[in-house]
Amino acid sequence: MGTTTTSTRTRRQRLAKPRYDGKKLSLEKFMDFKAEDGFKYEWNNGFLEAREKMIKPSELYLLQNLQRAFVKTAFYQAKGELLTETACPISEGKYRVPDLAVFSKEQIERAREGEPPVPMFIIELVSKSDKFDYYDAKLEEYFSAGVQVVWLVSPVQKKVRVFTSPKEVKICTGDDVCSAAPAIADFTITPNELFG
Repeated sequence: MGTTTTSTRTRRQRLAKPRYDGKKLSLEKFMDFKAEDGFKYEWNNGFLEAREKMIKPSELYLLQNLQRAFVKTAFYQAKGELLTETACPISEGKYRVPDLAVFSKEQIERAREGEPPVPMFIIELVSKSDKFDYYDAKLEEYFSAGVQVVWLVSPVQKKVRVFTSPKEVKICTGDDVCSAAPAIADFTITPNELFG
């Protein structure tokens, strides 16, 4: 009688509310902030905005497939990195935490000295609950900050939307080649490879 099933626990976790959403926090404290409520947080003019965590156990294969494609690039050989959930200054007063972002060796070295980098290439995983209006606003922010390419990866639809500006998009399915050019010319993958 007093036992809780795994599915009941899972449902409760999904229904959990973000504990820190809307809370005021200085940028300095945000840079060291570690949420323990299962959400990731972005910083918007002194306030925290909650987002669903990107990498669920069922999505680890996507990260694995992306990493395997990335390590084949000249950019990786030059010590560039594809990193998960890194806080990035996107505009005055805003730090976004993309699901995956690419940084050059030089950007990583400057970050060590206290200069947070703006990624040249971003990958966002689109969950069932996400609204594309949210990404429309984010795309404007990303490209205004200097991001060169954004991929919106939809595991449910098995599609990758490749943006090279907020208005220029290529929708990849099946054996279409998704490219990270001009950010990383030799980083390519097909949806069949990504979702396979």
